[in-house]
Amino acid sequence: MNLRLDLLINRRCLRAVTAAAMLTAYSGTQANEVPGYGFESAAQEITQLFWLAETAKVCAWATRGDADWFKLFSVRFLLDHLSERDRLALVSMVTQDGYEKGVRQAAEEGAAQNCASRRWEPGWASYLSAAVAHDNELGGTR
Repeated sequence: MNLRLDLLINRRCLRAVTAAAMLTAYSGTQANEVPGYGFESAAQEITQLFWLAETAKVCAWATRGDADWFKLFSVRFLLDHLSERDRLALVSMVTQDGYEKGVRQAAEEGAAQNCASRRWEPGWASYLSAAVAHDNELGGTR
């Protein structure tokens, strides 16, 4: 029971630290805002990207570390294209209690069909490869 509580507290702390780090990294910086691209579009896109990462993890196409790195990269990438107000809203959404759990649950529920489909595995590999290449261009560690 204590271990379960510790894990819950650690996940909440991790979400808070992640949110603070993302906002600190972007506060006061000039975003490469894309006209017409706002919170609604970013929320849909990040949910799809999180789902793809969770599906890759469930289907054993990715490690937990690769999936988590991809989700964090995706958030950072999308934040770079949003206004300050929309950045705050997106970070608030992805760090909200239950958000990742809901996406993970959707991936788990669709695993039987999606893991057998040849549609998603190459998509995952392409998105991950593009993310790693972009991160390397920016001097990242992947």
